[in-house]
Amino acid sequence: MLEKVKVTGITFFEGNIDSKDIDSGSVFIEEHLDESTGRSKGMATQKYPLGKAANAKAIMHNSFPLICEVEFRRVTNGNVSKNTVHSIKPISTPQKQ
Repeated sequence: MLEKVKVTGITFFEGNIDSKDIDSGSVFIEEHLDESTGRSKGMATQKYPLGKAANAKAIMHNSFPLICEVEFRRVTNGNVSKNTVHSIKPISTPQKQ
């Protein structure tokens, strides 16, 4: 599923912790809060796995927030489904209001 989203930040880690090699990245995407209950309103930022640190490093040079074209992929372990970011491509910086 391809979407245009506002990316508010990005993180990564490459290294070794407790003899375990870690290579990961995450992206923070702005999303609407569920207003159907009447107890929330507005926007929040959701963290999504981005795969390897190289994926985060590839767009880290940009200024944030940033409008990106993101391809989400739904994955499951047989019991639980989740969305992951399969690809991310910067488009522009949002206009100030």
